[in-house]
Formats: sequence, C-alpha cells, structure tokens
Amino acid sequence: MAAQHDLHHEEHTEKHPSPRRYIQIAVVLCVVTLIEFLIFYGNWDSATMTGIILLLSGLKFLLVVGYYMHLKFDNWRFSAFFFFPFIIMISIMVALMALFSNLTR
Repeated sequence: MAAQHDLHHEEHTEKHPSPRRYIQIAVVLCVVTLIEFLIFYGNWDSATMTGIILLLSGLKFLLVVGYYMHLKFDNWRFSAFFFFPFIIMISIMVALMALFSNLTR
C-alpha cells in the first residue's frame, strides 16, 4: 500500500516543473512585459502596436495559466475552460476597437 502511494507521489511530482523552471518563466514574463512597454512608448502605428501587444499579452496569459495555475499538467478541458473565453474576449475587444476607430487612428 505504501509503495502505491510513493509511486503515485513520484508520478505526480514528475509532471510539475522545478522551482528553477518557475523562475525562468518569471524572467520570461518580465522580459515580455518590458517589450510591451517599449512598444507602447515607441513610434509604432496604432494597428501594429495593438496587434503586437495583444499577441504578447496572449503569450503571457498562456504562460501564467499553463504553469502557475498548473493547467498545462491537468486535463485539456480545464485549459479549454480558460483559453476559449480568452479568445472570445480578444475577438470582441478587437472588433470594438475597430468599430470605434481606436485601432486605426
């Protein structure tokens, strides 16, 4: 019985990343955020800037939800519960920005 518990514990810990991986992901998130700030304060046209920032924000969303919320290691349905509404939200936001001319100024 104890051997089964140890085996289950080993399988469970093998799936999750080490603390070093979490630090690497945090560094990537910081770098992506810095790039977003540089793009926002740079001389980019509105449509290009919006597209790049949306893509970078989506990347950050995937990293945070996938690793820090451990959805990468769970059933795919849990990930879909977060990712599909995110895609819908981005689509609605882009449509509203285009409708009210904020995307093309």
